[in-house]
Amino acid sequence: MDFAFGPEDERFRAEARDWLAEHFTGPFAALKQQTGGHPGEAHGDMAVRRAWERELGTGGWIGLGWNRTDGAYGNRAATLTQQVVWAEEYARAGAPGRLGHIGENLLGPTLLAHGDSAQRTRFLPPIARGEEVWCQGYSEPDAGSDLAGLRTRAVRDPGEGTYRITGQKIWTSLAHEADWCFVLARTEEGSQRHHGLSFLLVPMDQPGRIEVRPIRQLTGTADFNEVFFDGAVARAEHLVGGAGHGWRVAMSLLAVERGVSTLVQQIGFAQELSRVVRLALETGAAEEPVLRDRLIRQWAELKAMRWNALRTLGSAQRPAPNSARPARDPAPRKAAPHDLPPGSANPRAPGSPDPGSPARGPQYSGPQHSGPQDPGAQDPGAPSVAKLLWGGWHQRLGELAVQVRGAAAALGPARWTAGRPYELDAFQRLFLFSRADTIYGGSDEIQRTIIAERVLHLPKESRR
Repeated sequence: MDFAFGPEDERFRAEARDWLAEHFTGPFAALKQQTGGHPGEAHGDMAVRRAWERELGTGGWIGLGWNRTDGAYGNRAATLTQQVVWAEEYARAGAPGRLGHIGENLLGPTLLAHGDSAQRTRFLPPIARGEEVWCQGYSEPDAGSDLAGLRTRAVRDPGEGTYRITGQKIWTSLAHEADWCFVLARTEEGSQRHHGLSFLLVPMDQPGRIEVRPIRQLTGTADFNEVFFDGAVARAEHLVGGAGHGWRVAMSLLAVERGVSTLVQQIGFAQELSRVVRLALETGAAEEPVLRDRLIRQWAELKAMRWNALRTLGSAQRPAPNSARPARDPAPRKAAPHDLPPGSANPRAPGSPDPGSPARGPQYSGPQHSGPQDPGAQDPGAPSVAKLLWGGWHQRLGELAVQVRGAAAALGPARWTAGRPYELDAFQRLFLFSRADTIYGGSDEIQRTIIAERVLHLPKESRR
């Protein structure tokens, strides 16, 4: 595939930029994104964040990458490069972390690949309109990275035609605000590991049957949650992919989460690195040879992640072998000024941020699977490789962010008071939250095991 931006893409860019300039104003301007944190981090009034989702939906900006084989769901059509253009412009405007990220970028492509017509008709339009917020019920206290060890159960009631779900999920982003949760649960008695699991769509408004408890983090916020299911009800028609086939559906969703969308994540990473480099120049820390070498290494590794993400995009978009459509190999666009390393020939000051370069971006809608095939079917190792690359990279960036500040990194941005006892600046938040990057979403150890067993076909590790 050719990943260069053409005239149509630039016209699309102008349309996106004009729309954001017109609509990201008034009460929405208070949601302007800050560096640090993660897609689910609470920022701004929740009612305003929900209103912003509806504003995006009215404009047709949700679900740009959805497969349109079965029709549109209230969103506009966009090519892969136009999806990236939208992500860049959204980030450039400093627009907020998406409350609808999980529904749009994870559940949407999964329903298009594995759901039936009734499920798509029921759930995709409300997501596209920005009306329903979703959370992800995967990890459990004893089954985080090792998801196949989950113990949450869903028992079919033959009389009512419903499932009753009992168990606990943890580290669930947005559970305290979500209208729905897609839950991976064990539906076959006596099944083990990845066998006998099912993927269920569960309404969160079930008092007495679903309890959500926020988890306080190092950053002082509570963006993750524990979720307890005590006989929570899911309708049989909301079972996705068939009973006992939940592992296949879940892995397909994780391929979207960890693989293709990482290109948009890197838009934010590039902006964060630019800020750290500028700080190193301002403090004089960049004069220290070892630290300067680390900054340049961060830039080089970010470029490697970008090319790997482009390769993954090309693989995901390439048709199956029996398809008549010709496959096109990825070709990177010509480097923009902000693609250059710190200290290179650049008309701006070395390492200074490009005025048009975007802000943090894991949460922004971006390039997603848009072909008819299963999004996780092309390369079983690509999601794990991507997770290993960005998790360690971002953690090292957090360490650099406080290293370049020296002793000042131990001080808060304002005097702490009884009313505001835990104030952090952007670099401190980046450092503290990035400690979790190599754990959540599948720890580094689990990702290496996946690559060893499923890609390199090495002997399986004992799990006794």
